[in-house]
Amino acid sequence: MKKLTAIVLAIVMIATLGACSLFNSDSPDSTPSPSPTGSADVTPTPPDDTPDPIIPNLPNIDENPVSDFEYKAIIGGIEITKYIGTAIRVRIPELIEGVPVISIGDRAFANTGIMEVIIPETVTNIGRSAFSGNEALTTLTMLGNNELRTGDLIHFAGIFWRILVLEADKALIITEDVIERRPYHTNGGDITWEFSSIRNYLNNEFFNNFNLVDQNRILETNVINSDNPEYGTPGGNNTTDKIFLLSIDEALTYFADNSERIALNSSGETSWWWLRSPGVNSDFAAYVYDGGDVGIRGDEVDGNAGVRPALWLNLES
Repeated sequence: MKKLTAIVLAIVMIATLGACSLFNSDSPDSTPSPSPTGSADVTPTPPDDTPDPIIPNLPNIDENPVSDFEYKAIIGGIEITKYIGTAIRVRIPELIEGVPVISIGDRAFANTGIMEVIIPETVTNIGRSAFSGNEALTTLTMLGNNELRTGDLIHFAGIFWRILVLEADKALIITEDVIERRPYHTNGGDITWEFSSIRNYLNNEFFNNFNLVDQNRILETNVINSDNPEYGTPGGNNTTDKIFLLSIDEALTYFADNSERIALNSSGETSWWWLRSPGVNSDFAAYVYDGGDVGIRGDEVDGNAGVRPALWLNLES
């Protein structure tokens, strides 16, 4: 497991995106609808070949005053529930009222305009979408002798990601938020992941928005496309992808419960999101409900749903 004295994944290319994405998008509906409402517009940003710093010098920022935060007592310490300060460079205090700060709550720093955050080593939990919606946020630093763990939040290429699987030199990560909405397959009809328009988009247009250094950190993956476990709908051929959606099995395996599968859109609303597995038949694709249940029956592939890309990231680059 990779040990870092400071974990910083800094972006060098930022495009307009709700939920810290590289893209513009509309907010998806909170409940599935088989009727398409149009895909998101995308304005690519030219790649920047400047490498991300991995272990920079510790930023010289004093701790923000306690008055910059709303907080509450939880078991074992203090949770920051909301940032109400005006500073764009933020250093979260280790102690509030003499009690260690151990948690950052859901959306605590969302849409606050911050550019840099330093998190004390006392923090052991970062809530869902805690830093989303901050397009200018370039540096996230976690102090102390930290060790990456499954479930940790990381900042890579301008997007916040959750670690689903951690190995010695690589990690399977998924975007923390629904980054946009689009059809699984624009033209509808019978389709598998191999030939879907969403696979083509993720491995071409979406991938090309990363700078070359970050592209080289994204590993090629042998993606297993299993049949639907309940209806037997064929999953099609296995594929080799840089970026992909989770399958039904992966969504059930990599999250402990429904609450961990819940994802928010750029407006802070819960949103349903596509899986790559087929649904009840070949013109349906599986998805995760806005409440976190896995929709094995699926929805029509030309309907708009949330997108949460996943990838294997090289941690040694």
